[in-house]
Amino acid sequence: MHSTRSLTSVLLLPLAAGLPLPAQDHAATKATSVRTTGRVWSDEGPATWAPRPTEQAITANDLRTRLYQFADDSMLGRRVGEVGNYKGTEYIAREFKRLGLKPAGDSGSYFQTLPFGPSGFDAATARLTVGGRALTTKKDWVPTVPSVLNGFGPTMKIDGVPAIYAGQWGDSTAMMDLNAVRGKVIVFSAAPASQRVAASVGAPTSFVSCTDVPDKFGANAAIAEEARQRANPSAPPPRRGVPTMLRDPRATGAGAVGVLVIGLDDLSSQQIDAAFAQPMSMRPAQALNANAPAAATISRAVAEQIFGKPVSALRVGDTGAPISADFRHAWRLSPYPARNVIAVLPGSDPKLAGEYVLVGAHNDHVGVNPVVVDHDSVRAYNMVVRRQGSNDPVCTPTAEQQRKIDSLIARARRIRPVRRDSIMNGADDDGSGTVVLLELAEKFAREKTGRSLVFISHQGEEGGLLGSRWFTDHPTIPLSQIVAAHNMDMVGKGRNWQVKYGGPNSVQMLGARRLSREFGDIIDSVNANSPEPMAIDKSWDVPANPLNRFCRSDQVNYVRKDIPVVYMSLGYAVDYHQHTDEPRYIDYDHTARLGRFVHSVMGAVANRPNKPAIAGPDPTMPTCNR
Repeated sequence: MHSTRSLTSVLLLPLAAGLPLPAQDHAATKATSVRTTGRVWSDEGPATWAPRPTEQAITANDLRTRLYQFADDSMLGRRVGEVGNYKGTEYIAREFKRLGLKPAGDSGSYFQTLPFGPSGFDAATARLTVGGRALTTKKDWVPTVPSVLNGFGPTMKIDGVPAIYAGQWGDSTAMMDLNAVRGKVIVFSAAPASQRVAASVGAPTSFVSCTDVPDKFGANAAIAEEARQRANPSAPPPRRGVPTMLRDPRATGAGAVGVLVIGLDDLSSQQIDAAFAQPMSMRPAQALNANAPAAATISRAVAEQIFGKPVSALRVGDTGAPISADFRHAWRLSPYPARNVIAVLPGSDPKLAGEYVLVGAHNDHVGVNPVVVDHDSVRAYNMVVRRQGSNDPVCTPTAEQQRKIDSLIARARRIRPVRRDSIMNGADDDGSGTVVLLELAEKFAREKTGRSLVFISHQGEEGGLLGSRWFTDHPTIPLSQIVAAHNMDMVGKGRNWQVKYGGPNSVQMLGARRLSREFGDIIDSVNANSPEPMAIDKSWDVPANPLNRFCRSDQVNYVRKDIPVVYMSLGYAVDYHQHTDEPRYIDYDHTARLGRFVHSVMGAVANRPNKPAIAGPDPTMPTCNR
């Protein structure tokens, strides 16, 4: 459950100078967290942080002020297209404006809106009638979601069309006169369940012993294991059964204007509800199976209404009552628009100001998880057997591992009660990169650089690098004038026990030399002359591309457009894509140091007379299917 406080009222609250959006009351699934005392985990900070005005310098306390609000429970995990994400992008734009940066989005605004939103059937307006009698959705019928497999179309809009029975779905022996079917609503009996779905084979991943899970902790371990798998490919994992007859040519190739399948009584409540789900996606170029007839699943009672006799008595060719229908599977823009937030700080050198140095991070995460868990139990389990969070599979601990997990949980119980948790806060991924982006904006806002600077908060990275793809395909800044780009993703962890080669000044860096060797040289030179140099871990930046690392964040879309780009991260850690990715576990001193390093690199690129020379793609490096 979530707070009952009005979300709309929060959107309208004023923004104090240098302060983020005020936090809402915590959601019920985390209500106990504000009452806790003492620390359970060695990396645990305070449960709350009182906001305070930020300063020009990039500091740990500025980052705390920003992140404790940006990744607060009231933001509901900032999933793209949802209210929490919308609130987050509002805050970023307000900060850009407060700092005096110029808007560089659509129509003179800070926002570049993506064509992103829900698609599906509207349960409130979907209509199906038999002989003039309206049927009840979910109880009597549900529409069929179009797919590549089923071949059904998105729209059924008919009035008083006769129905004809065609027998069992997939029964190729039941021949019909095409003239009898053309222009009609064709009705099938669903295939028996034993034919539609084969038995599941094999154990779920969660039943695999942790002793059988290969170690991929760190780039070298991941490379070694991935090489072993390529050299010794095992049999493909068993797949769950799929319908043996996915299509029936009589349904889509005989001229019928609609299809009804008698099978609602055999569907689970989850399957019925799924018919009216509204999954989010980018606007499709065209409707799937646009010219095919649409379909619906009906109950046996409805079939008896149509034909006036029990389903068991139906024969191929039987005709029935007229059918009217009006439902459409359609895409629409989200009521909370998905937005890149883009700002520019103009350069001061007339010869260089027309060129840009870009820095970005993504603002979205994965929302609220339908599964409510005990926060500290999840962290105890992951500390022992999932050191890289969701990069590691769920597995069954050994007896010794279970003892360690139980001991950690018992210790947590002595300190605080169960913390019910469902919100995926995304403090590290990528709240950390977002707040560093804002700190960089505040730092540069009072400085002068020769080239102009672009600050971009990418949308929808978790949905498939959507915002960076949209920006690079529909640029609001001339891409040819962007001389270098910097992407920050997960810059909140990196302690020496959390990631391989971690430490207080570590940074994992990928991609700087893939297009421009000189760009990589500039970064190394800045680091060598820095008063607080970083320990650059380049073990991930290799042709093997361990864990597909380089291809998993927004830098990919800049490489695709031949823009030199570097990806900076402090690494995958125990809270990656977990309920436990909260502001209290961030290493703010480390993050601030990384922010100051990025500032130095950007300043060097922005002020040097020549832009980094592009040598061309390195053919040895991953292309990410660009």
